[in-house]
Amino acid sequence: MKSAVIITVYKRYKYIDEALNSVLSQTVKPDQIIIVADNPKMLNNPINATVIEADYPQLGKKIFEAVNALRDDIDIVYFLEDDDMFHENKIEYINKIFEKRRDIVTVHNSRKLIDENGNDLNYELDKIPFEVLLNKNNFGKINRQYHLELSNNSSYSIRREFLEEIKKSLIRVDMAVDMALLYLSLEHNNLLHIPEKLTIYRVGSGISKYSKVTDYYRFLENKNKIVCLFNRALEDSRYLSSLITSCKECKKDIQRSILFLELYLSAENEVFKCSYKAQLPSLDSIFLSSIRYYLDGTISVKDLYNVTKGVLAQLILGRKKVSEMRSKRDFESLQNIKT
Repeated sequence: MKSAVIITVYKRYKYIDEALNSVLSQTVKPDQIIIVADNPKMLNNPINATVIEADYPQLGKKIFEAVNALRDDIDIVYFLEDDDMFHENKIEYINKIFEKRRDIVTVHNSRKLIDENGNDLNYELDKIPFEVLLNKNNFGKINRQYHLELSNNSSYSIRREFLEEIKKSLIRVDMAVDMALLYLSLEHNNLLHIPEKLTIYRVGSGISKYSKVTDYYRFLENKNKIVCLFNRALEDSRYLSSLITSCKECKKDIQRSILFLELYLSAENEVFKCSYKAQLPSLDSIFLSSIRYYLDGTISVKDLYNVTKGVLAQLILGRKKVSEMRSKRDFESLQNIKT
């Protein structure tokens, strides 16, 4: 069984050597490495790799180009972002899963979190401490119980055959390729989540809500980036919602995300500047959508309460005031995260 690693780089080369070294030091080496970078001249590590120049931010389009460059004999594809790393036995471990279990199409592994300087973070994103096979029938129940966060492209691996099937759907995905892999896998097949921390996930090196900043003005700068990111994420969610038809629980999960993104951005877009902002419904429409989603089981009564509270806060206090209150609350919360 032959494997390939697709590494994506965009205007950030500080950690790329560490990422590449984590691939080169695997106990089982990949048979092909593809690097998609905006400026290949910035790559210092002289390795045998297929390099694709792509000076644009759209991640889905980059993945599409990389898939087209795969060798004919590749069976399994791994993804790695430029600031993340693989555990040394990741490819060996996951290849064995694909070899033994022909029914598995996509694998998501747990992550070890580190900060910008490589220090361990005392924080967990992966809430399931055991292996579980997810499909369209059990996703909703397990997601409600464990609040899944099956994100991070570097934690996904997929059979090449299925990736070929969905690659055209990925072209229009701006940034949420991980969510596309999740929902498309459940829509058409399945996804195996494993508790082994085979990805070293660096938080705070780019745009991250987990980035610990001690200066409030730097925090606001980072939040501005997050707001712009969420505008793009909203459009991705809307697009993914249009693709999902048979996985009803996936559809509900996406609709819930859209609802809360719209509510969040309705205040933040009044304060922060972005080159692109998604078109947002009125607060009245958001509230009416929350009632409809509660009645059809898309959101919980707690969700309905939070949306109602959020809408009323913006109507009574004003959107800018709500944004300011959120910023101060989130900044204080970040100071309590222990490393």
